Amino acid sequence: LTAMCDHCGCHEFPPIAELTAEHETILSLGWQLAAITRQDDVDDAVRDQLLRLLDVHVTKEETGLYPLLLAVGDLSATDAEALEHEHRAIREALTAGMFDRRDYFALAAHIEAEETELFPIAMFAFDDELWEQLQVAHHHAVSAD
Repeated sequence: LTAMCDHCGCHEFPPIAELTAEHETILSLGWQLAAITRQDDVDDAVRDQLLRLLDVHVTKEETGLYPLLLAVGDLSATDAEALEHEHRAIREALTAGMFDRRDYFALAAHIEAEETELFPIAMFAFDDELWEQLQVAHHHAVSAD
């Protein structure tokens, strides 16, 4: 199901490795929901698990990764807004019980953009202080959950 890249080595950085592991779980759970042909068969436990994981994951990205990439000038405000809009659209589809294959593929495309564009950019742009700030944002996202 997942084909996360690792050609640049960005997964050697713990915050990126953490986000990537979450991406893999998100895709797995998302596929379990999208592959269902009748909404009556939706597994509420899987959907709820995915929503909980997404909430923490999105917080990590929107309070850590995106603002730090904005700060170093490697993510535009417009692109950050578009990514955040995609987060909301995916969550809305899940909470409305309407998550289907189109939503899954939109989710996969969103994750692919982060994996192949944002993560390598962070690897090259972040210094030790920014990696520490990202780690703190991750900690706060998990402890707020």
